[in-house]
Amino acid sequence: MNKGLAAAGFAAAMSLVSAVSAEPLQYKFAYPASPQGLLNVQGFVPWSEQVTKDSDGTLEVKVFAGGTLANFGNVYDRVINGVIEVGFGIFGPISSDFPKTNVVTLPFETKTGDEAAMALWRLYEKGIVASEFTRVKLLGFSVFPNVSLHSRSKPIKTADDIKGWKISAEGRVLSRSLESLGAAPVTLSATELYQALQRGTIDAAAISFPAILTFKLDEVSKFHLQVPLANDNGFAFMNKDAYAKLPDAAKKAVDRNSGEVYTRKFIQIVKNMTDGARDVVQKQADQVVATLDPAEEARWREKVAPSVEAWVQSTPDGPAVLAAYRDEIKKIRAGNM
Repeated sequence: MNKGLAAAGFAAAMSLVSAVSAEPLQYKFAYPASPQGLLNVQGFVPWSEQVTKDSDGTLEVKVFAGGTLANFGNVYDRVINGVIEVGFGIFGPISSDFPKTNVVTLPFETKTGDEAAMALWRLYEKGIVASEFTRVKLLGFSVFPNVSLHSRSKPIKTADDIKGWKISAEGRVLSRSLESLGAAPVTLSATELYQALQRGTIDAAAISFPAILTFKLDEVSKFHLQVPLANDNGFAFMNKDAYAKLPDAAKKAVDRNSGEVYTRKFIQIVKNMTDGARDVVQKQADQVVATLDPAEEARWREKVAPSVEAWVQSTPDGPAVLAAYRDEIKKIRAGNM
């Protein structure tokens, strides 16, 4: 055989192998909510594009929105099982797997989702809640503002107004708080709230303000009470094995855009969502947005205190976790954001 031809053939084969190996890994990012939502448009799509760009051609992350690959009930399992590489979800449906992380859902502990998000990230950085994330690669937290109560037909001015009401709730802590106030919590996902309110199977929905526009709940509710009963806590996870097999350039790209960078980015996006949703609702003539007067809020705080104590007693290292969380909140309010 001609040595020149053999050499040329070998070079061509190696060139083909090199071309194939140069193809970026394709990772799917499942976002269960609407593709038009700000969280996706301002957050996950740009995040995925930035990671792809920073990976030097070794990774391409593509967002699949609207429940095409996962819903809020199964997105965590699908990330763990490798059905998808990356997913966004909320902790409500999986709260039993993250008891310490549920500290952000305690009533009347924070004033905003901003301070809750940074405090939680610092608890993770310090190892206080990190043991709950060993099954995934944590990308960051997205803590939504305090849960509000959105009722179909009656305003809420006192705890007596919701006595006996069926109110949607996600997560054990919020359910306990509602029970302490005399309501009957009903476990529903965010995507089920519209029909439940429309049909009257619940009297009110307990969910943060950004969800009002995302799920069009202003069409089926009229009275909105802003009360710090809990924070809705969201996550972005990557499958551990999917992260482990990334080339170094791709790992660096993921890490560069995760953690505190991710959390701070989504703090601003969630703030935009919250302010925008509240503004839209308040401008509607048939909508009423209210808060509790200070004396009534003190009554609510006293009524839900047992739910905080129940969390402390049932959570591993509960007293230490809550003390650390409160300490971080105190530092943030003092200017250490």
